[in-house]
Amino acid sequence: MSGCKLTMVLCAYGENPFLKEAAASLAGQTVPVNVIVATSTPSEYVESVAREHGFAYRINPERGKGIGPDWEFAAGCAETEYVTIAHQDDIYFPEYAENILKSFEKYPDSLMVFTNSCDRVKDKFLKDRGYLKIKRLLLWPYYLKKSWKLKLIKAAAYSFGNAICCPSVTYNTRLTGPLKFDRSFASNLDWMKWRELANMRGRFTYVRDILMAHRIDETTATSSLIQDNRRYEEDLRMFTLIWGKSIAAFLMKFYSKSYKMAETE
Repeated sequence: MSGCKLTMVLCAYGENPFLKEAAASLAGQTVPVNVIVATSTPSEYVESVAREHGFAYRINPERGKGIGPDWEFAAGCAETEYVTIAHQDDIYFPEYAENILKSFEKYPDSLMVFTNSCDRVKDKFLKDRGYLKIKRLLLWPYYLKKSWKLKLIKAAAYSFGNAICCPSVTYNTRLTGPLKFDRSFASNLDWMKWRELANMRGRFTYVRDILMAHRIDETTATSSLIQDNRRYEEDLRMFTLIWGKSIAAFLMKFYSKSYKMAETE
């Protein structure tokens, strides 16, 4: 779509039952955006969802290599400077793109803009679950000022846990360059990316409005990672990189409790 600065790339896998709703939420944005459906598991079902909305459809030739290559391919499909890697389980509220673009207009040196989010559990939108309150608490500097370029403040978003909801993020690839993710992670590619971007010149900008819903469901990739312990191992690895082994072990005693909170509240 000519003139658009934002591309939302919807990553699709298999025949996910939530894909249609996610696609409809991207089609329902209040401002024009480019939307691409990218997949490493091509099927008539996925292509039909893209075709229904007139979205571009792209197939990753590097299949079966993991989430990192899939995200890199998805971001690389975009021809605009702003890119959202949208998840097939999630819902983007109509004003998401509008607020993202306004934030980049106000703070053009933003490396990324991210928004507040809620959980989608079955048919309920839950905004005040305990672990969400903890994540918002970790973002306290952004409640004093919505955009920060100081490395120390940017680090608040990841130093004591992954406080940023990954699918809520839009990247400014004019500043970040082509998006690359640490392929040694299955779960914490995003957390590692925040750490990398915090070392670059530029801002992290936070939109405090809840503009998307992250689905919590036993079929999601995050839930499966929690169940087979990879999430714990990768979280420990991140805290060790940031704080060292002793403090990392201490922090994990508290942080690992959030897994149960997310699944049981």
